[in-house]
Amino acid sequence: MGNSALVTLTDDMRAVIESARLCFAATVTPDGRPNLSPKGTIRAWDDNHLFFLDIASPGTRLNLEHTPFMEINIVDQISRRGYRFFGRAGLHLEGASVYESVMTRLYGDGPAEWQPAAVVMLAIERADPLLSPAYWRVADELAIRELWRPRREALDGEFEKHVTRVGPVRVDHSQ
Repeated sequence: MGNSALVTLTDDMRAVIESARLCFAATVTPDGRPNLSPKGTIRAWDDNHLFFLDIASPGTRLNLEHTPFMEINIVDQISRRGYRFFGRAGLHLEGASVYESVMTRLYGDGPAEWQPAAVVMLAIERADPLLSPAYWRVADELAIRELWRPRREALDGEFEKHVTRVGPVRVDHSQ
């Protein structure tokens, strides 16, 4: 997996990845259309690679089998900043050494919370910062965080009211 042309993750990139734990992965369908999918298991593998579990992503997997390039966006919601990571992605199926190593890293010897169809590993060829235009109006990140915390709480409260009014989403697992 080593490649000197790959981008090296900084401490800041790692901190954003750890705080967000949610990313949006962009791939291209076989007919050339964009596909954007949330992934809740994003982690740094090493200094040059990110991975996530393919838990319920047959579309992402099919797209990567056809065109192996992917962009991942990760943003810390309170700081309103993050990173775009672009590169070639590989699929690692159960039984492959990367798959088994990832599962051991995440779950140790204990039972796995998820049995993914694959591990998706991104070799980071390019990384660019994402920064909200809100930074144009304030002194620094601490000011952004101070401004955004109450706004985030208000948004959460509004969504709670919506869920109370319409009822929570339920999934019928019997199908």
